[in-house]
Amino acid sequence: MNRYDKDMMHNRELIYDTKQQLHRADDRYKKGDKGAKKTMIHDRELIHDAKREIERIDNEKHCILKHMGGNKH
Repeated sequence: MNRYDKDMMHNRELIYDTKQQLHRADDRYKKGDKGAKKTMIHDRELIHDAKREIERIDNEKHCILKHMGGNKH
């Protein structure tokens, strides 16, 4: 597995874990924990950043493959 695939896999795991945290924070917020709102905002920002990083890595990987003359994944 190359560096790009490892980075993308790490970001996907981060998104998965953060979505679970977001769900738990949402449940706490619905039960009246007003401090959970900051956690929810932070978790959404983490998800957004990880998705952008995946897109960047994917574009970088495709540019390298295109430069090498192949279209392999």
